[in-house]
Amino acid sequence: MLRNVRKNWIYFRMGLTHARYHRNMKRAYRAKTEQNIRKFKRYIYRAEDAWRKLVVLTDKQDKLNG
Repeated sequence: MLRNVRKNWIYFRMGLTHARYHRNMKRAYRAKTEQNIRKFKRYIYRAEDAWRKLVVLTDKQDKLNG
């Protein structure tokens, strides 16, 4: 029971993190076309952080699935 709840929670967090990654990449691309380096750096670093979290969650999911 608890294992299923953890697995579903990880899937939910992966979905949110994946959406956060794409949202920030879209904003970074927009800032790049506007040639606003401050906004570009802010959003590209946020996207990079989201990607790192996604990798960590994927590793946790793999450990649960064994």
